[in-house]
Amino acid sequence: MPRYEVSCVCVSSFLLSIHNPCCLDPEKRPVGATLTRRSEAGEFKGTGHLVKCHVNNKGGVSDKITPMLGIYLHIPYCKTLCPYCDFVKERSRTNVPEAFVEALCREITAFEGPRVAESVFFGGGTPSLLTAKGLEAIMKALHARFTLDGAEITLEANPDDLSPELVKVWRALGINRVSLGVQSFEERVLRYLGRRHDVGAARRACEWVGNTFDTWSLDLIFGAPPIEAWEATLKEAEAIAPPHISAYNLTYEVGTPFGKRADQAIPDDVALRMFKEADEILGGYDHYEISNYAKPGHQSRHNLIYWHNESYAGFGTGAYSYIEGVRARNAVTTDAYLRNPGEKVESEHIAGDAARLETLIQHFRLEAGMKKAYYQERFGNAVEDDFDSILDVLIARGLLAEDEDRIWPTEEGYYLNNEIGLALIN
Repeated sequence: MPRYEVSCVCVSSFLLSIHNPCCLDPEKRPVGATLTRRSEAGEFKGTGHLVKCHVNNKGGVSDKITPMLGIYLHIPYCKTLCPYCDFVKERSRTNVPEAFVEALCREITAFEGPRVAESVFFGGGTPSLLTAKGLEAIMKALHARFTLDGAEITLEANPDDLSPELVKVWRALGINRVSLGVQSFEERVLRYLGRRHDVGAARRACEWVGNTFDTWSLDLIFGAPPIEAWEATLKEAEAIAPPHISAYNLTYEVGTPFGKRADQAIPDDVALRMFKEADEILGGYDHYEISNYAKPGHQSRHNLIYWHNESYAGFGTGAYSYIEGVRARNAVTTDAYLRNPGEKVESEHIAGDAARLETLIQHFRLEAGMKKAYYQERFGNAVEDDFDSILDVLIARGLLAEDEDRIWPTEEGYYLNNEIGLALIN
């Protein structure tokens, strides 16, 4: 789940606290990563109701609102620990331990909340370290607890873990989308990032995944040296032509090994230039969200739940949930999680102005923005009544545009998206 940082092409750190269900400090960190419990009868209570937005090919929403839920599963194990990653993780020399799989299945079974799910996302960590037996057990637990008819079910994967046989096993077990962490097609960049795969493994993985899945994502990172390699990586990604591409800005997070290298971060103007370069080279894709590009019909349905500020249930170490207006977090160490799967160590009720603010900021990451009728239906007020003066300011600054039906970020608003978020917060 998907995930945010501050720069001229990134949203503010405030957005970081509302996007990433595995680590609130939202699937990586996009440049530029939340409602009611359902009774068995399918009714929802409370002011911040769960909603489903019918997605068009521009990443937009219709006026129709129906119950929905996204499911996030955090698999914290990694063979190597990437020096830039600040998600909940721990080293494992082998596959995901059976004890963790069993704990995860117990948490899923004990879940009290909505039954129908729109999407499932296996994030990490490295979900591709799951054995076929472990993945099968988790899928059985999910199907026993949730209705997953037509759900998008994504698994994040490290290229080095893949084989033609493994991707076929995933598909047979019900995975219908893979998010492949290629990051770069330049060896020097991969070494700088501490990745355990090489370019050859990345290319083979793309071929195997592309031959097996109708929809999949190729994930890239920009901002790592040598920065002049970014253009070639983009061109190779465009030539491979995956249905979906994500392009994230490298961040140097405090508390990570890269946090000590913060002086190596590229300047904002260089980040903006690289962001625009992606926009140009990937021009055949719909740039439907600040960090994400898709061919028609291939937007990430799971991440759209986060960007619409809707409900998700998080399972696994450190996972966040946002249900019935409450954002809560699981234990952040695996030992604590194994002792009591699903125990919440943090909980915060998000309602009123905070819920409205978060929802607006999230939608303004999307090319299509927000439909006014959607806001009215969800919150009972016209968006102009709640945010009139600041919306006028942002429109006058050329960061937002509007018509009778919706409000959306302009091209400049995409480039300076953090300015929109900060203005709304302040």
